[in-house]
Amino acid sequence: MKNTKGKLKNACWWLFVGFCMGFTPYVFHLAEIERGYKAIGGEIFIPLIPFLVWAIKVSINDMKTITKEVMENEQKHTNSGV
Repeated sequence: MKNTKGKLKNACWWLFVGFCMGFTPYVFHLAEIERGYKAIGGEIFIPLIPFLVWAIKVSINDMKTITKEVMENEQKHTNSGV
């Protein structure tokens, strides 16, 4: 069950990455239509969205781990009378 869940998460992640990469040329086209001329703006960052999502996820997991370790250390020191 856990292996299937991991495979599904992995497949969804790569689907999301593929969507962001595939959607980028369309967004460039929409931006050109909106502006009326060819230029590069914020749409250049759409391929970076998966990286940002991954970085935020890793940061949150790291913060959870550090917070848990700090709380455990605090409890040990409180219980030991130090």
